[in-house]
Amino acid sequence: IQCWFISVALIVLIVSHSQEVTVKPGENATLDCVGSSQAPIEVLKWVKPDLKSDHYVLFYRDENIQESYQHPLYVDRVKLRDPEMKDGDVSVIVKSVTINDTGIYECEVSARNTTHRKRAHAKLWCTINLKVENSGNLWDLWELYFINIWI
Repeated sequence: IQCWFISVALIVLIVSHSQEVTVKPGENATLDCVGSSQAPIEVLKWVKPDLKSDHYVLFYRDENIQESYQHPLYVDRVKLRDPEMKDGDVSVIVKSVTINDTGIYECEVSARNTTHRKRAHAKLWCTINLKVENSGNLWDLWELYFINIWI
């Protein structure tokens, strides 16, 4: 049983990779995720597990972003870095991040299998830990305060 568990853990590590991104409030955050698939992408899901919701940060299917499946916090704030997703680039940009955007983001992809007619299975490509932090200096705090007044 222990050997089987270790094998599964190694497979998961090979399929996905993890990274950390740190930005200041108000900045745009790029969540990088580039897979090795040359096959057309059928479904793309960016999720934030701690949202505890059936909605997504971004949901792509039928060659379009499906806004009706997006969590309200992310509508009009998240876009694909490359809308054509060339070379497996499924990275997203989160606009004007806030402290509430801090957390773990996961990217799952289902690519069309062009050699077999089997249904594509979702694979976890990336896990990203987004940290939204103030630098702590007075100018940044003033800037954050000023931005919040005018928004």
